[in-house]
Formats: sequence, structure tokens, C-alpha cells
Amino acid sequence: MIKKIGIDIVENSRIKLTQVFLEKFLSAKELLIIESFENEQRKLEFAAGRWAVKEAIIKTLDIWISPTLIDIGYHNKRPVILTPGMEAIHVSISHETNYAVGMAVREDD
Repeated sequence: MIKKIGIDIVENSRIKLTQVFLEKFLSAKELLIIESFENEQRKLEFAAGRWAVKEAIIKTLDIWISPTLIDIGYHNKRPVILTPGMEAIHVSISHETNYAVGMAVREDD
């Protein structure tokens, strides 16, 4: 049964592709993935999508669970949660030219 849903939209131009900024919300594995892209537009889409889906995940959580964006990894189309209590979350990311959208659905534990 669905417990909570979360959605977030990000304007791609708000995401900065500097190492300092990316390290604030991407996991180590996600940093390796983004560094493998040669195309700057693909890097921007990846970063914006990850930001949006992590914000969406946080919106599904109870107040007693308070991860940071870097605590939430997203690999192989599944969230990898480094904070207990976040295992039953399904996510989706969509990209458009100027925007990325992340959606998360949390099931009862």
C-alpha cells in the first residue's frame, strides 16, 4: 500500500557542474558516472535528475528520518538508501530540454 508520494522539478540551469557543488549531493558512485559523460548536456541532465529524485524521496520520509541528499544514491534505476527506513521507495526520473522531474512512491514498510 502507498504510504506517501513525493515529486520535485528542477530547472536544469539552476544546477552547476562544478565539483564542489556536485559533491554536495551526489554519492561517490554517482560522481564516477557523471565524470564518464563527455557531453555537458548529458552531465547536466544527470545531475538535475538526481537532484530532483533525491528531493522527491526526502518528501516521502517521516520527520524522524533525516538524510542528506548525499545519503541517497541512485544506481541502476533503483535508489540505494544509506539511511535505514528508506528501503521501500520506488522512483522515476524524466528529462526535458530545460527541466528534470523526480518522483518517489513510498510503500508501507
